[in-house]
Amino acid sequence: MGRVKVTFYGALAKIAGEKTAEVNGSALKEVVNALIKRYGQEFGEKIYDENGKLRKFVNIYINGKDIRFLSNLNTQLNEGDEISVIPAVGGG
Repeated sequence: MGRVKVTFYGALAKIAGEKTAEVNGSALKEVVNALIKRYGQEFGEKIYDENGKLRKFVNIYINGKDIRFLSNLNTQLNEGDEISVIPAVGGG
């Protein structure tokens, strides 16, 4: 289990009340669940849909790589990895 740095953007940063956090976890899903436990239900609702799946408009990157091209939430993490969680912005 390694310590990773997570950076939040947009509404997630507002909900968390901070832009970065450090969390322990060996897989991305562990880290996301730890963040939800730390920041609460509203934070979780921005990440997961009502079926417990990652929302389509939430982009997560590990060391600059999109998790959709890795192992999604099952991606294994290493000490010092940097994770970015970016909710897509809509509008026009």
